Amino acid sequence: MSFLYEYELGKAADVLVQELLKLKNRETFIITADTRSDKRVVDVTARSAFSVGAKPMVIWTCTPPGPGRMTDDFLPSQSIKGALLKADAWVEFNTMYLNYSDTHEIVIKANKKLRFLCLTAMHVDVFVRLFARVDHQVLAEFLQEITDRTRKAKHIWLTTPAGQDVEFDNNPQWPILCETGYADTPGTHMLVSCQVSIDG
Repeated sequence: MSFLYEYELGKAADVLVQELLKLKNRETFIITADTRSDKRVVDVTARSAFSVGAKPMVIWTCTPPGPGRMTDDFLPSQSIKGALLKADAWVEFNTMYLNYSDTHEIVIKANKKLRFLCLTAMHVDVFVRLFARVDHQVLAEFLQEITDRTRKAKHIWLTTPAGQDVEFDNNPQWPILCETGYADTPGTHMLVSCQVSIDG
């Protein structure tokens, strides 16, 4: 068994479970994964969920040939839906993600309490970097500030010391998606990002 980040993994899982998902005692917590998912990430997350009193359930499947709707007929989707319809929280570690599938859409629409966090293809080194080595509260505040400023701006110019130089006119009416990484409210959540939709 690999020893890579063996100690850091526990912290990463605790941050995910306790801070970002805010899992509670007796909540049903589903983890989905396929045969290309990182078993160490799956197992440490399930252990962390159990340690806070939640009821973890891991659903392992074969790896579909593609993501989204390509998973619907390939996987035992009715059984997966049956479990997710009764869950309080769901983290997806699948490499071929269920997000955007009929399974995902049906479950999110029917299970109004479900907190879903899409973390596809999450491997140990990425898991540790993203969850054990980030101040998520500070990052969320930063992203919210960027979102607020973007909403008000008509022209944006971003530069970094590393050489990034992006400039564009902004329409304040365009929707902005701000993902803070927190998945403590019902609905679909993704990794941290701030995105401006230029399609309107």
